[in-house]
Amino acid sequence: MSNLRDKIKMSKDEMTIFLQNQISLQIGTINKDGSPHLSTMWYLYDGENFIFHTYTKSQKILNLKRDSRITVLAEAGTEYSDLQGVIGYGNTEIINGKDNQEEVIRYMEIVGSKYIKGEDSAQYFEGMKLQSPKRSVVIVKPSRFISWDHTKI
Repeated sequence: MSNLRDKIKMSKDEMTIFLQNQISLQIGTINKDGSPHLSTMWYLYDGENFIFHTYTKSQKILNLKRDSRITVLAEAGTEYSDLQGVIGYGNTEIINGKDNQEEVIRYMEIVGSKYIKGEDSAQYFEGMKLQSPKRSVVIVKPSRFISWDHTKI
């Protein structure tokens, strides 16, 4: 099995390209009772860290303030032969919009520019600026990855 595992593993460059091109990131944090809390976020991968933003009062922020460990998953494919994915394990840094509004706005614009284009962008970014005091940016610093690319089989 380790031969197949080695064969389907993505290189760092392959992982970076894959992660920069996916739309959604599955986020796993740890609830107070120890159970997993899962959600899906828009995100940006800058080649080292994952970045996303959410409401400061959200369950994922409450969980990360208590325990900074996180697991993230980006995956693609519909048939076994084209399944691809990356799991990242790491810790997080939280930037609170109430305390660091300018920095949160900057990150919100960076992440948003991946998704919102053209005429809609100005209105979207204005709305995000208004929400910034109630939002936090999460920077996920992965320490370990697991990857697979079945197109290599």
